[in-house]
Parts: sequence; C-alpha cells; structure tokens
Amino acid sequence: MSGDPPAEIPVLKRRAARVLLIDEAGRVLLFRGGDPRRPEAGTWWFTVGGGIDEGETVEDAARREVLEETGLVVTDLGPVVLEQRIQFEFEGVRIDQDERFFAVRVERFEIDTRGWDEIERRSMFEHRWWTREELQRTTDAVFPERLIDLL
Repeated sequence: MSGDPPAEIPVLKRRAARVLLIDEAGRVLLFRGGDPRRPEAGTWWFTVGGGIDEGETVEDAARREVLEETGLVVTDLGPVVLEQRIQFEFEGVRIDQDERFFAVRVERFEIDTRGWDEIERRSMFEHRWWTREELQRTTDAVFPERLIDLL
C-alpha cells in the first residue's frame, strides 16, 4: 500500500579482490558497467575483480577474477597497493565491501569474455585501456576514486 514504509534494503558484507592490469604503455584496463535494476544511476568505469569466495585467499580470488573477466592467466600479483572499504547498491542489495587492490604489469592483450557469469553479462557493457591523461580529463565516474594515484 502507498502508506507503507519502504522496505529495508538488505546489506551484504563481503571482501573483494581487485586488479589494476597495466599494459607496457602504462594504460590501465577498465570495464564500464551499471546496475541493471537502476539504469537511472548511470554507468561507471571500474577495475577487474570481484568477491572472494568462501575459503579463498585474496590472491587466489584476484587470479580467478582476472581469468574469468579477461581470459588472462596471472601468476605474480605483487603486493596489495590499496585497501579500502566502500558501500554501494547493486541489484537491490546494499554492499558493504572491503577491497584489496593489486597492480599487475601485462602485455596488452585481447579480452576474452567467455568466462563472464550471467550478472557480468547483464551489468558490464564495454572495456577499454585508459591512459593516465585520459583518466585525468574524463568526466565519467571511475573507481577506485584514487586510481590515478595508483598508476
């Protein structure tokens, strides 16, 4: 009924592993996506990565996410370059997420999206390699917010 208070949005606490894939020219690979349930929220650019599965280390999750989202096999991740906690809404759930970022140097490669799951196919629209200068000039939303400092 119209007089009922809005339903509480469920909160999911999770840990995530994210990876900055940086090519030989210093460009970083980003994906553009959005929330399929909230198209009015627009889209944003973000790094490769996702949630850490039960029993998985942050390093194993980072390697798995890179493989699933790009088709690239990464062995050496190096140290964590950023730790942050963010909160956002996605598909009707409020996500409270602790993230660990790795920066990995790679040769530029063609993205293979065959490992994408159904959610990724619905919410991820394109990818591109960004230069530092392009990131400084863009008015698009880019995450993490301190990405330029990490390059």
